[in-house]
Amino acid sequence: MNKDSIVIFTAKAARKLLKEGFTMIDIKPDKNDIDGKRSVFVFEYSKELMEKLMEK
Repeated sequence: MNKDSIVIFTAKAARKLLKEGFTMIDIKPDKNDIDGKRSVFVFEYSKELMEKLMEK
């Protein structure tokens, strides 16, 4: 499986990843949010990021 990005669904998690030095590629509206108020955060795929996400 070849991935180039990972989608994060909470601002809290995205902020934490940014502070730890991971690269955010984009911010997009959450298509599943009927009110259109939420966003999703797209990060550049890396082994380190996957390892960090698996820690939780």
